[in-house]
Amino acid sequence: MSIFFPDLMVKDIYSLPLEDLKKRGIRCLLFDVDNTIVPYNSQGLTEETIDWFRIPKEHGFLMSILSNNSDERVFPVAEKIGIPFIARAKKPLSDGAKRAMEMLEVTPEETAMVGDQLITDVLGGNCMGFYTIVVQPINKNEFWGTRINRKLEKIIYAFMKLRKRK
Repeated sequence: MSIFFPDLMVKDIYSLPLEDLKKRGIRCLLFDVDNTIVPYNSQGLTEETIDWFRIPKEHGFLMSILSNNSDERVFPVAEKIGIPFIARAKKPLSDGAKRAMEMLEVTPEETAMVGDQLITDVLGGNCMGFYTIVVQPINKNEFWGTRINRKLEKIIYAFMKLRKRK
């Protein structure tokens, strides 16, 4: 069950502890798109989000979007924030993550996966040996497959709470 547990839980991308990540040896941040950077099925990037992506760049982080969505969905977001992307990543499988690491020339130990889902982002990142960070979803509007995953996530979060009590 711990394969689904993130290394860190934060409210949103703006809450990422960039200095702490640097101290851990993290050089690369991989981001999910839907409900992590923008609301599901929206191109609605805020100026705040666009501006925020300059901060990790200034700290020397390499970044990429790693999404199961199509190129058509991911490209406009990646272009606006000025980072590369891997679409149709097949998370939690390793195909897309390996391509992202190759593209950015980083190792798993230098990489953090940031996303809103335990079953795709965290599971995939943990299987790769990444530092995994889960954020709260931006909103409740989601793909039907994600809604199914959320039901399973409730069980996983319950196990996480039980484990913390011990």
